[in-house]
Amino acid sequence: MMKHKIFHISLLVTTFFGIHGAAFAQIQIGGLADFELRKAGDHSSPYINQTPGSKLSLYTPNIRLFISGSISENWFTNLALQSDYYNSNELSSPFFSVLNLNYAPESDSDFMVTVGRFITPYGVYSERVLSSDNPFVHLPLTHASGLPISKRIGFFSGGTYNPEISQSLYGENETGLTMVYQRMYTQGIKISGNIGETEWLSYNLGATLAPASTHLEYGQYNKPALTGRIFLKPTVWAQLGFSLSTGAFLKEDTANDTLLAYDLSSYNQNLLGADLKFSYRYYTLLFEYNHSYWKAPYYDPGSSTSATRTTGEATIGHVSGEFIVNFPFLVGSYAALRYETMSSGDIETYTSNFSYSSYSNLNKKTWTYDRERIEFVAGYKLQRNIILKASYLYSDDSGPDLDDNVFTLQLSVLF
Repeated sequence: MMKHKIFHISLLVTTFFGIHGAAFAQIQIGGLADFELRKAGDHSSPYINQTPGSKLSLYTPNIRLFISGSISENWFTNLALQSDYYNSNELSSPFFSVLNLNYAPESDSDFMVTVGRFITPYGVYSERVLSSDNPFVHLPLTHASGLPISKRIGFFSGGTYNPEISQSLYGENETGLTMVYQRMYTQGIKISGNIGETEWLSYNLGATLAPASTHLEYGQYNKPALTGRIFLKPTVWAQLGFSLSTGAFLKEDTANDTLLAYDLSSYNQNLLGADLKFSYRYYTLLFEYNHSYWKAPYYDPGSSTSATRTTGEATIGHVSGEFIVNFPFLVGSYAALRYETMSSGDIETYTSNFSYSSYSNLNKKTWTYDRERIEFVAGYKLQRNIILKASYLYSDDSGPDLDDNVFTLQLSVLF
């Protein structure tokens, strides 16, 4: 299997250079590979703590190949070919996580238009997609912790997201969404740039096929989702950011007919975020807040009938704080601490008859369990493009009492 995946990567790269190499000289190629040694708790899974299993393991969770090609003075392309362990305990087949065309109309301006597949412009971690840019090993709860909702079914009944239970009820391919899609790419068109000589304001605004929680391969709605981030830099030591994502997130599927959900455009995710960063000499302090609202069909295999349609509306919030210190006495070394909580709001469910003309059985309860995490990291840059990290992730929750703590040694190699 691995030989076939490597062959596919080699074939794509060879084809790219064979077709374009003679016409355009300015082509750059690079890559990033992560090597990890992990030991985790018994309830570990890709949906809970980004860990394929509980046993001691040495593996490569992410492999990326980067290609950038200049077409002219104003036009260029970016590609990233990726293989990872997303939602699986096996390395995925290679796929393009970035594939876009960019236009910069003026050489003395930062304004740029991007069309295609690009990094989702939401939140602080849109700038930390690569392990070489992330001071931590794990992504935050917003990106890594599955919620009892999917883009095919809508809300799972019960509220306690357990992959084994949800897959036995809804199908083996059914997994819960995260507040932000873990692979962090989307498709559409966006504009980005900076304003002012000191770049006191930066923006990254997109019209995409789906909101931040979801990736869709093709358009399913006449109205695009909107996702964007702006941040202000009033001084050299402070930065204030705001993020927004809103749009329909369900994927067309025969399950929608079973749920009597024929018009999916009204089922939205609305996600709001804010972040505040302070940097002074060797110290960085970062705070982030996110709040997500979901509207989706609600289906209980044990009680739902074909004569009624049940709809749910739910909210969930996330707060995190990070402290990073670079040690001046050992150049290239640092320590980092991140504390975060995800607090569930309520879910309101209501039932309508087949004609959708009346509503009944209004019910309100807590949607899911609360989650809490602390990650400790020590890192050292062995070479300019090689970073070694040691991480311990401690987790707690108010519901299933998961055993999902993780110890990790990560070697991030950029080439």
